[in-house]
Amino acid sequence: MRPVPVIGDFAFIPVTWWPLVLLVTAALAALLVVSRRRLIRDAAEPVARRAWWRRLAIVVVVALAMAGPAIRGSEAISVSNVEIYMVVDRTGSMAAEDYQGKGPDGVDQAASTRLDGVRSDMRAIREAFPDSRFSIIALDNTAATELPLTHDTNAVDSWIGSLKQEVTGHATGSSLEVALPVLGLALTQSHQSGSKNIRLVYIFSDGEATDDGRGAQEAENAGISWQSLSGLVDGGAVLGYGTTEGGKMRSYDGSASTGEHTQSDYIADGEGGQPGVSKIDADELQSVASAMGLPYYHRTGGSGDDPTSKFTNLDIEAVTSDGRAKTNARVYLTWPLGIIAFGLLLWEIIDLIRTDRRLRLLVGRGRR
Repeated sequence: MRPVPVIGDFAFIPVTWWPLVLLVTAALAALLVVSRRRLIRDAAEPVARRAWWRRLAIVVVVALAMAGPAIRGSEAISVSNVEIYMVVDRTGSMAAEDYQGKGPDGVDQAASTRLDGVRSDMRAIREAFPDSRFSIIALDNTAATELPLTHDTNAVDSWIGSLKQEVTGHATGSSLEVALPVLGLALTQSHQSGSKNIRLVYIFSDGEATDDGRGAQEAENAGISWQSLSGLVDGGAVLGYGTTEGGKMRSYDGSASTGEHTQSDYIADGEGGQPGVSKIDADELQSVASAMGLPYYHRTGGSGDDPTSKFTNLDIEAVTSDGRAKTNARVYLTWPLGIIAFGLLLWEIIDLIRTDRRLRLLVGRGRR
């Protein structure tokens, strides 16, 4: 990086440009000296002497403008540099009807699901960071990035609105660790390509593991863990849905007549065909949150829930510890100097016009 001269709170253009500034300033100063000597020699009138001082001011202002003065300072990083990764659990258990959702009239709705809570919280996060980039990683039997990083909030809203539980017949068991490789790759690539960006991770899940440790084993084999990602994450939250009493889940075959908010059969637990009951695994969710250095919030839709502002009103400067929240800022003073130079030049032109008129009058009188 080119060195920048600094005097107190002021910074200037790189030193490599200073020879040109000094050369132009020296040439203008030389002209002023010659002009001054002639004024003294010719015993010029006071008007001419005042004009010389005005021209000196013009030279000074031009020289300062060429030096590119700027006030040194700092500014908060733009929210457009914030990347938000949302890991969404859409396994069958997330359709459990133990969430206290509310309708448009504010009245509690019967048979609200955990996914209702997820949609609501995702919208709150999206609205809280309107200028950020969003990425959505969906989790069921496998995990995949369904929405790469984008500023397109319409795409984010569309994805949230279309969120459905996985097709019941395709379920083979899952766990949060299934998302680790995909999330880890996304965060690593972001760190390598834009290390100054702020990365926030939000995880939406009930924490229930039904894959007999498959996801955790695969993550271990890949050498990745929640702890290993903590250094790449600047903030966010783990949001846990469900109750300790649990709830039943409607089966979903991909059609609109099945799944949440329908009268389709409940998913059986395999023991006598009785409806299965899914319960939140708060210990797992808190463990993930602790490993990543994120806060954990239990979400039931009830009055005891924390307001969404608890996990959306983030002080970006506070969530960073390596200086990325502030960048060197230089507020250039070129415009103020330009306005001053314009005023002086306008004065000079008006004075020249007046001088020209006086000369014309004198020449006209001489001819008479």
